[in-house]
Amino acid sequence: MKKTSLILSILCLAQLPLHAQVTVVPASPPAASVVVVQPQSIVVRTLDSAVVQRQLSLAPKLVVVTAAPQTAVKTTKTTTVVDTPGQPRRVYNSERNVVVVEDQGQSRELPYVTLPVLFEKETADLLDQESRNALQQVAGVILAISKTEVGTVFDIEGHTSTDGTNEYNVTLSAARAQRIYDELTQRYGVPANVLSAHGYGESFPMYPQGNEAEMQMDRRVLVVRTK
Repeated sequence: MKKTSLILSILCLAQLPLHAQVTVVPASPPAASVVVVQPQSIVVRTLDSAVVQRQLSLAPKLVVVTAAPQTAVKTTKTTTVVDTPGQPRRVYNSERNVVVVEDQGQSRELPYVTLPVLFEKETADLLDQESRNALQQVAGVILAISKTEVGTVFDIEGHTSTDGTNEYNVTLSAARAQRIYDELTQRYGVPANVLSAHGYGESFPMYPQGNEAEMQMDRRVLVVRTK
């Protein structure tokens, strides 16, 4: 069970519409390394629509990366390497707001933004009006991009801290991702074929052994451009 009263992460369940693609990502072998570039400060609760549009307007691209050593857990001042069962290797760079996904011999760099949304403790219920304002802004950006760039797709990623059981965290992250998906499609008119959603639980922590303030940063929801 989570000990914090405000949980930064936007991944909410709520029965998905017919075309929803919410996915719970299980923890099962084989293992893959995950490198996460840690952010330098706690996410502020405001969004700049111009900045969000500029970031999400960047198209995903193929990149060349150097493979990281297969280490169970390795933490330095700037990165955390974690073996995550059953998942492609993902490198989150919070300074550039991109995630590099390495899968089947191919590496792709995907731009993302972090949603400053808060939930009621241990639920997928949005906490306040500020959270809805953030969703409305993001919805406007997604709609604008999808109208000018046909075929774009954005994935709603839900993440948690390592506090609590893995099973609980996977369920909670999927529920929150679902909730954000529902809000964007049902309340703000984003077409269902423009979005997908995944709950990753605690599979990709930035602070696997962090203090409470650091773990709060792991309870996050991202909008990732995948196409």
